[in-house]
Amino acid sequence: MLDDEKMNELIKKAASDPEWRKVFDGFMVMSQKASMLGWTVEEMASVCMMGYVVGSDPKLQEMVQNIEKINNLGLDIVDK
Repeated sequence: MLDDEKMNELIKKAASDPEWRKVFDGFMVMSQKASMLGWTVEEMASVCMMGYVVGSDPKLQEMVQNIEKINNLGLDIVDK
């Protein structure tokens, strides 16, 4: 499951780019917590892939921001 070569490449990127490093560190910390909470690798991959897809599409980003605003207002988006 672990690829030493790939991890070495990631560490090199993290060492050369502070913003990249923040994301790397965040993934490391949160994935360790997820593991301790019993998340599966598939569950973690699904969340990361969803985040990646949203991050790559400005329209999806806007939609997620709007949903967050609605949630912060305490409203529900439920068809009744």
